[in-house]
Amino acid sequence: MTASPTRRALLLGTAGAASAAALVGCGPRQQDLEDPPLRIHANDSTTFQPNFSPYAGVPLQGANGLIYESLQLATSMRPGEPEPWLATEATWNEDGTVLEVTLREDARFTDGEVLDADDVVFTYLMHRDVPATNTVAMDLVDAEAIDAHRVRLTFGSTSFAMQGDICGRPILPEHLFSSVDPSSELIAEPVGSGPYMLERFSEQLYTFVRNEDHWAAEEFEPRHLAWPSFTTQTMNTALQAGELDWSGGFVANIDRIFVDKDPERRGYWYPGAGVVNLTFNLEHELWQDRELRRGISLAIDRKEIAEIAYMGYFGPPHPTGLPRPTYEAFIAEEYRSLEFSVDLEEAASVLDAAGYPLGPDGVRTAPDGTPLAFDVVIPSGYNDWVTMSQILSSQLKRIGVRLTPRGISFENWLENRDSGRFDVTIASAGAGQNPWYLYRMMLSSEYRTEGDEPVVANFQRWYDDETDGLLRDYAATDDPAQQQEALDALQRIMVEQLPAIPLVIAPNWFNYNTEVWTGYPSAEDPYALGAPVGTADRVMVLRRLTRA
Repeated sequence: MTASPTRRALLLGTAGAASAAALVGCGPRQQDLEDPPLRIHANDSTTFQPNFSPYAGVPLQGANGLIYESLQLATSMRPGEPEPWLATEATWNEDGTVLEVTLREDARFTDGEVLDADDVVFTYLMHRDVPATNTVAMDLVDAEAIDAHRVRLTFGSTSFAMQGDICGRPILPEHLFSSVDPSSELIAEPVGSGPYMLERFSEQLYTFVRNEDHWAAEEFEPRHLAWPSFTTQTMNTALQAGELDWSGGFVANIDRIFVDKDPERRGYWYPGAGVVNLTFNLEHELWQDRELRRGISLAIDRKEIAEIAYMGYFGPPHPTGLPRPTYEAFIAEEYRSLEFSVDLEEAASVLDAAGYPLGPDGVRTAPDGTPLAFDVVIPSGYNDWVTMSQILSSQLKRIGVRLTPRGISFENWLENRDSGRFDVTIASAGAGQNPWYLYRMMLSSEYRTEGDEPVVANFQRWYDDETDGLLRDYAATDDPAQQQEALDALQRIMVEQLPAIPLVIAPNWFNYNTEVWTGYPSAEDPYALGAPVGTADRVMVLRRLTRA
């Protein structure tokens, strides 16, 4: 995959010690580039490590979807409407335990080998046999080839609801991965079947080139993709200068520093892609008191948080936790008009009645005498969360609850969150492919662990038989009406039981510049989420882009 430097590679700044600055300095505004690259910022990183493996470590952006492909493409903007990709058909048996998949016959890996049923079987059996690769917790029992282009996947439980995850797994070439441990082998020179290939790599910049032998190559107009490294500050500078085409990430004062420079061609769209919650450790007896959680929730002004911490880019979250507009159609009829309200008098009354009296120092105490004074631990590098926690501290002080923001390293925060070493923190849950994914990640007991073993979801540790039963009810059917019944009841648990306290939506941060490339998704044409971090969504976006 590592070709000798071409004129284009030199222009892109990819030869030798080239840096992101070289890319930015000779971007598409340089008119002698007849075929300009699409310049992408997906996440901040000062240097890149050469790893494109879908299943080991953290793969570089673009590896999944563009180099390693999946059977189907699914986006939360169109729940239940997967798009055929490597699979032309995917059919369940009646009870949702067997999925038969028919593959394209013209898919090949970039080393010339045919992608066939053996590669798909290998990939799925890997999920069963190497648990570290099964990050979506699919209950796979067996995978077998029916013939060269048909595969039968068998599951130990009804799995209708997981189709998006099941068919979204990157397919590996068996002839290259069968001799290595796919959960630990880092891949510097990837061989996939996707519409793009790695062209050049350096610690500051890597580039993809279109795979001209791909079965859908003609559907991808951008021939070169460039992924430069950035810090938050250098990304903001590049964005302001118009030196990025497609970017993700929170940008303060986006209108002033970006859009206003060229409002006809610059813009952003931040639909909900999940929810950010005030998260109490429910394994601590104190936080198991719903009235304590309810009193705190009543004192939180979500509108103030959204306006200050997020510049008013979006409004408050919905009490069900379902992000809007992404899952607005799934909000139960009884909650359509429900919104969070601030009521300090009611908050104080709830806490008084529940046995949390206000002390002379202005801090309430629990029935056992414990002061309601806690650290809220957050990653110090998350500027929006730092601001949000400061606002929360001020708001909750008014009702006698003292939250002290404590910033720690991302790694320490992650370890504390996953291991349960906190009283109060902030955590987010992604929307997934449908509302069931969101509630499963937030509320399912299947993520419960023993002892000190860390969890990978349900960070507040809500373990409830009724909730688990409703999640199973949804997953056990492909009938939309029955699924909605389960969702309605799950929403009732969120609203009435408050297992987590929604603070803001988790937006899909997406900024675009149409000076060179156009066709990005928008509120008017929401065909996919716009941020260049989603495996399926970025494939969908790239297929739509054309030269301006």
